[in-house]
Parts: sequence; structure tokens; C-alpha cells
Amino acid sequence: MTTINKVSETEPRLKSPRSGALAGIVFAILTMMQLFLFRQVKIGDLAEVTPAMFDEWANIVSIALGSISFAGIAFLWFTGVIRDWLGDQEDRFFATIFFGSGIIFVVLMFIYSAAWASVFATYAMSDVLELDLDVLVYGFSFVDEILNNYILRVAGVYMSSIGSLLRKIDRVPRWLTILTYILAFGFIIFAGQIRESRFLFPLWVLLLSVYILILNFRNQAEVQS
Repeated sequence: MTTINKVSETEPRLKSPRSGALAGIVFAILTMMQLFLFRQVKIGDLAEVTPAMFDEWANIVSIALGSISFAGIAFLWFTGVIRDWLGDQEDRFFATIFFGSGIIFVVLMFIYSAAWASVFATYAMSDVLELDLDVLVYGFSFVDEILNNYILRVAGVYMSSIGSLLRKIDRVPRWLTILTYILAFGFIIFAGQIRESRFLFPLWVLLLSVYILILNFRNQAEVQS
């Protein structure tokens, strides 16, 4: 009877990390796809941009924009389940920073998405209004600024806080905690200096999610045995 009660009490804790890990994997895949699509919009001299080029870019960006809301929802789910996974062992200070930076990250993702949409909405109105290239320069500079100086730095804060939480409860291997700290402070200090670095955050979420999923299956096997 005691064993049955023990299993029933453990099951919710086993299921929550699994759903969080799956949400993290969904976020990572969608975000990497979006970043790859946005990279296809290569702006050189705007004076040489043709309507055909803009139409092609609009089709590419529309695919990315359609999935950003789902990536944001998946990230919020991942963040919430991580907090549930930590349970009563989480440090309130770092947990507040972790939760707050997660919300800010999603808000910035949506602003980033809205900025891209505004750029191409401005272009779509150019049949009615004369297209001002300075507006497009501002738009493309704005989206780069949001990603490089804000989203990546907030991601660094998010990673550093979760690294501190995981170190305190000792649930992940030390190499993963060290890697988390290195990437976190790299984002905070050198955000945006290396264009490819924007792919590292979703890759880190993917790595952590896969580890949590493996750990979940191991715990479940132990409980069943």
C-alpha cells in the first residue's frame, strides 16, 4: 500500500518535466527555423533592392512570423515546468530572475516579430504611399538591435539564473552547468558580435530539454522497478 502511494505521489513530478522537455524541444526547433529564415533576408545596398527581391523576402518572413507565437508559448511552458521541476528547492532570488527574464524574453520575441511584420507591411503599402528607403533602413536596423542587444542579453540572464538554480539543487552534471555559465556570460558581454551566436540559445534549450527527458525516463524506470 505504501509503494502504491509513493508511485502516485511521484507520477505528477515525472510527467511535468516530460512536458517541459517536449516544450523546450518544440521551442528550439521553431526558433532555429525562424532564425535560419530571417538570415535569408540579406540586406546590402537598399538602393539595389528590387520589388521581386522584396516579394521573395516577404514570403520567407511570413513563414517565420507564423510560428513565432507558438515558439513563445512553448518557451513559457518550458519555463513554468522547469520551476515546477525545481520545486521547493529553488532559490527565491534566482527563481524570480529566472521567471522574470523568461517573460521579458518572450515579450521581446513578439516585439521582434512585430518589427519584421511592420517592415513588410510598409513595403506592401508602397503602392499607395511612396516607399521611403530610410524607413526600411530604420526597420531593418531596429530588428537587428532588438535581437543582438536585447534578446540575446536577456537570454544570458535567463541562462545564468537557471545555471545558479541547477547548481544549488545538483540535478544536472557539472559540465552542463559550466557550459550554461559560459554561454550566459558570453551573451551578456558579447551579444550580437558573432552573428551565428544567436543559434546557441535554442541549441542550449534543446540540450537541456533532451537531458531532462532522459532523466525523466530514468526516474520513471526506477519507480516502476
